[in-house]
Amino acid sequence: MDVLSRLSDKGALERAFEARAKKLTTIDAEDLARRVKARVVGQDETVDQIAIQLRRRFAAQGRNRPIAVFCFAGAPGTGKTHLAKVLAEELFEDKNHLHFFDMSQYGQAFSASGLFGSPKGYVGSQSYGALTAALRDMPNGIVLLDEFEKAHPEVHKRFLAAWNDGFVTEASDGARIPTSQAIFILTTNAAGRRISEIAQNHKGDRAELTQQVKSTMQDAQFAPEVLSRIDDVFIFNPLRGLDLARVVALEIERLAAQYDLKIAEGGIDVAVLVDAVEALGDRVDGGVRDVARAVEHQITDGLLDARGAGARFIRLIKDKDRVKVVYDPPEASDQTKDSASASA
Repeated sequence: MDVLSRLSDKGALERAFEARAKKLTTIDAEDLARRVKARVVGQDETVDQIAIQLRRRFAAQGRNRPIAVFCFAGAPGTGKTHLAKVLAEELFEDKNHLHFFDMSQYGQAFSASGLFGSPKGYVGSQSYGALTAALRDMPNGIVLLDEFEKAHPEVHKRFLAAWNDGFVTEASDGARIPTSQAIFILTTNAAGRRISEIAQNHKGDRAELTQQVKSTMQDAQFAPEVLSRIDDVFIFNPLRGLDLARVVALEIERLAAQYDLKIAEGGIDVAVLVDAVEALGDRVDGGVRDVARAVEHQITDGLLDARGAGARFIRLIKDKDRVKVVYDPPEASDQTKDSASASA
C-alpha cells in the first residue's frame, strides 16, 4: 500500500497538487501585482510589468527552459532583492521556494564548484553543489542570484546551460538537474545610476529600452552570451520623498516585530521620518539600509525596555537629536480596553 494511502488521503492529495499546479499556470496578473505592491514600495510600474510577463511565462510552460530569466537592475536600496523574495512568497505561498545565492561569494573561477559541485577526486565531491542541491530538492521556485555582477565571468557562463538547455549538471556524479520549473532572477547594481537615467529619459517601447540597458550592462563587464539569455530587464528607480519615508517606516515596524512589539496607529513621529529622508539626500549606495540601521541603534535599548515592561504597543518620538521609544504599561492598556467594553 502506498504510504500516502495508509497515512493520509492519497486521492485528495493528488487533487490538491493538481489544483495548485493549475493555479500557477493561470496567474491573475492584476491580483499578483496588487498583492506585491502592498509589500513593495515605489516600484509600481515595474511590478505591473513583471506580473504581466510572469502570466505569459507560466502560460507557456512546457518548453525545455526555465519559466523565466529576469534581471532586476538599478541603484542599491531600491527593493530589487526584496521584490524577488516577495514574489517567491506570493507565487508559491512558501518561503522555502526561494533559493538565495549571494553571488559576491563566487568572485573566483574555482568557486563555481560551490554552486555546481566538484568532480570526483576533488575536495567536496562527496556532496552536491548549493545550486544543484537546491533545485534537486525544490525544483519549482525562484533562484535569486543576488549582485550577479560580483561573480567571476566563468561562474556566469556556467549558468548558460541552465538557461538555454533547461538543466544544470552536477559535477560530482554527472546528474542533470532540471531547471524548467524555476524562475531565475539576477539582481545587479552595476551601472545603476546610468541605467536609472536611461529609463527616466527613454520615450520608446520596452524592447528598445531593454536593448539600451543590456548594452550598458555589457559595458559593465556582462558577457554578451549571458545577456542574450536574459528574457527581460526590469529597471528599479531610485526612491524619493514619501516612498523613502514609507521604506524607513516599514523597516522600523519590522524591527519592532522582532521584539514582539507593534507600532501604535500613527505612532511614528513625523519628525523622525523627515530627518531620515533628509539624512539620505542623494545617496544611492546602501542609503535606506544605512538610515534604518542608524534608527535601529537609537531605539534598540528602548525596545528592550518596552518588551521587559510587558508593553505591546510603542510610539517613536523625536527627542532633541535622539529617537525615543515611549509605551504604556500593559495594565493601562487593559484598563482602557475594559472601560471601552463597559461603555459599550
